[in-house]
Amino acid sequence: MAQQRQTSRQQQASRHKQRSEEESRLESAERNKDWADNAAHARTADDPRAMAPRDSGGHPSTGDRF
Repeated sequence: MAQQRQTSRQQQASRHKQRSEEESRLESAERNKDWADNAAHARTADDPRAMAPRDSGGHPSTGDRF
């Protein structure tokens, strides 16, 4: 009986750990989205998510110039 309880606790701990790892992966994926991910989900070309980032002049930009 005690062995069954221990096995049950181990299974519960394993399921809890798996859920935590899955939640962590989902949160990480959400944090790591970039403009290309948003563009892929945009429905129309005029959706702002479909455009590359723009600089202050309105031109497509990939970041600061060095």
